[in-house]
Amino acid sequence: MAYSYTRDDPDDMVTVVALRSLDERTPSPFRVVAKEVDTDAWTHTLREGGFATAEKALQRCENRLGGTAGPLPPFRPAAPQIRSAHPPRTSVPRPPGRSR
Repeated sequence: MAYSYTRDDPDDMVTVVALRSLDERTPSPFRVVAKEVDTDAWTHTLREGGFATAEKALQRCENRLGGTAGPLPPFRPAAPQIRSAHPPRTSVPRPPGRSR
């Protein structure tokens, strides 16, 4: 799924993008990114929100373009899975004496 729209209206310059996460295990597999431009202050604001379904993400895009959207819900990434590059070392008894 991919959706994007750019509005070049000087009073409401916005780009909205809806994407599906590559990680299907994430609690928010659908993302909406909104870039808003304030031409008076010369600033750009980029926000990201997470959604459980594609329908909700696309509806949020439509609501933003229609001027009825509230703040984006927080994006919740999946819990990190920590993998060790090397197996854990076991302690090997050393013979008594000088160390090298």
